[in-house]
Amino acid sequence: MSGTGQPADAALAAELEALERALHAPTVRAGREQLAALLDEEFSEIGSSGRCYDRAAALVEIPLERAQVQIESEQYAVWLLSRDLAQVRYRSRHHLDGRPQRWVLRSSLWRRHGEGWRMVFHQGTPEAG
Repeated sequence: MSGTGQPADAALAAELEALERALHAPTVRAGREQLAALLDEEFSEIGSSGRCYDRAAALVEIPLERAQVQIESEQYAVWLLSRDLAQVRYRSRHHLDGRPQRWVLRSSLWRRHGEGWRMVFHQGTPEAG
């Protein structure tokens, strides 16, 4: 992503990657309180399916996912867009019942709240190939 923002320093990149990966963990995805703590009040998502979700819908839908879903992710890049806004880009894929699915390109916007960060926007787009 050239021309927008600047690469985050190593500490911020590690922090935001860890938060993003936390959202992949079945224990976090199953718990409404843990999800709510990571999703901004203004959260919205455009899923890889093309469906759009607001925070309320995400807090209902995500915990209902099957426990067998595992999420693999890689190639993280974190950009600081302003003092209180960062973008995390990576690719991921679900493993359903042990079978890997198609790779999806992901982009999330994280907003600083005091000393912490919360996701305000997320988009997934199936990778071409």
